[in-house]
Amino acid sequence: MRSLEVAKRLGIASVVEIPTWHRDGGKEKVVPKAAAPPQNNSSFEKWKNRLLLQRKRFINEYDLADLLLVLSEKAAKTFRVRGFPEEKLFYLPRGVDVERFKPGKRPEKFRAIFAGALIKRKGIQHVLEAWYRLNLPDSELWLVGFVHEEAKPYLKQFWRDNIRIVGFVRDPENYLNQSSIHVFPSQWEGSAKVTYEAAACALPQITTQEAGDVVRDGIEGMIVQPGNVDAIAAALEHLHDHPEIIEQMGTASRRRVVENFTWDHFRTRLLDAYATAMRMVR
Repeated sequence: MRSLEVAKRLGIASVVEIPTWHRDGGKEKVVPKAAAPPQNNSSFEKWKNRLLLQRKRFINEYDLADLLLVLSEKAAKTFRVRGFPEEKLFYLPRGVDVERFKPGKRPEKFRAIFAGALIKRKGIQHVLEAWYRLNLPDSELWLVGFVHEEAKPYLKQFWRDNIRIVGFVRDPENYLNQSSIHVFPSQWEGSAKVTYEAAACALPQITTQEAGDVVRDGIEGMIVQPGNVDAIAAALEHLHDHPEIIEQMGTASRRRVVENFTWDHFRTRLLDAYATAMRMVR
């Protein structure tokens, strides 16, 4: 915030990337919450609390910046609803290395993969419940990502023997390109990196608008509402029963990232963002 204040005073263009959404999540009105009483008065806790960024600081940064980089249409909407002008928002989706992430050989059995941290925000509990309900024949679910404590009760409650916990890996491409589909019903993202990676590996995806803009419903995958276990289960069953749709959507997924979301596309857009910001302060 202090850097932005100095830049504004000196007439220097400033650009701020928004990693997720507006701090208020796109709510039209914000009801201030009463400050929670301190739980610990130790010197360490006081020091740690001073490092926490308050909502007001984020809001000030939004106002001070000349240009805000938003990673998805959903993220942009959370700023529009708060009254931000369109000219202050610059759409900048992520990119993906299409040489590293590329199609592999389809597995003989139906293999759904969830790639990402196993946390509730990313919808792992909904994936597990949907998978448990279905009991699909000749199928398996791979979970690729660090298993957080909050996911463990759901793994226990909805466990099936056809689930494989891979854990955190440094080569996710070697798991994505061995799968049939990617299921990622996240409840809150800016623009999830893994959706680009899965698409580059030619995977149809069951995901949400909250995860970003890579997938278009019915073209590269199926869009569901966050938390809608019925919809996730129906989408899993539909793709399991229609391997020809997996092929069609997989081909469309790969084409979409190659034509729109490589790092060359990202670089071009980013340079345009800088040029736009500089024009705004002239």
